[in-house]
Amino acid sequence: MDTLHYRSENNPQSKAKIHEVMHELDLLDIWRQQHPFDNRYSWRGPNHKQSRLDYFMITSDIEAFVVSSDIGISYRSDHSPVLINLRFSSQIRGKGTWKFNNSLLRETEFIDKVKGDIKTVIEEYESDPSMDIETEDKQFNISYQLLWDMIKMKVRGSAISFSSFQKKEGNKKEKELLYKISLLDEKLLENNLPSVYQEREGIELELKILREKNVKGIITRAKARWQVEGEKGSNYFCNLEKKHYTEKIIPKLILEDETEITDPSTIRNEQKQFYKKFIY
Repeated sequence: MDTLHYRSENNPQSKAKIHEVMHELDLLDIWRQQHPFDNRYSWRGPNHKQSRLDYFMITSDIEAFVVSSDIGISYRSDHSPVLINLRFSSQIRGKGTWKFNNSLLRETEFIDKVKGDIKTVIEEYESDPSMDIETEDKQFNISYQLLWDMIKMKVRGSAISFSSFQKKEGNKKEKELLYKISLLDEKLLENNLPSVYQEREGIELELKILREKNVKGIITRAKARWQVEGEKGSNYFCNLEKKHYTEKIIPKLILEDETEITDPSTIRNEQKQFYKKFIY
């Protein structure tokens, strides 16, 4: 489909290698994606041979931002230019769906905070705080269901606050470790001492442990059901999270009158108006 007047398939091994790399890196041929049935070529050779040798490979997560792709007109060359037009609108990220990071349950400080939260809520809503009785025998001035909801709300706030603080401290620690490594690299350029190597390896190990903790957080957010060990696994989950975020974006919307809109705020407003119909 991408060749004309070829007697046999040209460079099948090279083509197979390209497909292998495309699959491994999650790449797609955007022109073919947008023109699945078109026969157009970017190179012209002797004996009227033609082939589509020139193309853009992009990752699938930016496909939504490609407005158009085209093969231009050649000028003083046997190759035609290939063109791609991208539009990156400023997308305002919403709060999204909160998911509890169960790794917090291994943090003694967080567990103590949650216990304190539960005690605070119980004391706030019990009917007679002066009575010294077991929790299961206490009476409350709200229903048990509402009490449970209030406890969950309190714990959720603590989890968000605790995670935010951990992330801030983790980022700060990572910058410090990277800075120390850069200083040690400069020392190694000046003097190749074994002690400096050992110190660098120790800091690098500390950095690895810190980043592995971040990967576990990515796994939680990606809702992954399994974990692949090693560096390839980390890349997998990072790409999965990136893909999930891209799937939430609506880059353009076609209205009932066939009008196409791309402005993010206009798209959000149209979505809001559409779903309002089901409320009233």
